[in-house]
Amino acid sequence: MEKSGKEPYRTDCPLAHDLINKLSVIVGNCDLLVERIPETSPLWNRMLLVRDLAKLVGEELGQLQCDLARSRIMDEQKISKQSII
Repeated sequence: MEKSGKEPYRTDCPLAHDLINKLSVIVGNCDLLVERIPETSPLWNRMLLVRDLAKLVGEELGQLQCDLARSRIMDEQKISKQSII
């Protein structure tokens, strides 16, 4: 089923979507800090760790969100086929 352009976009998992947005802010701020914190600072490694963990969790949430969307589409198709029969 094709969605019309008039309907607002709705994500399959709003919580994951919100968390990914927040993690993106963390990654972005860490990227900005890379330019300001000297590599010799004790904060350097911690900041990189935070950035890398935020990226990893964001990627995993994104994958879970895609898996959920695929699962829902497959369920809708099964229901649609059953109603035809």
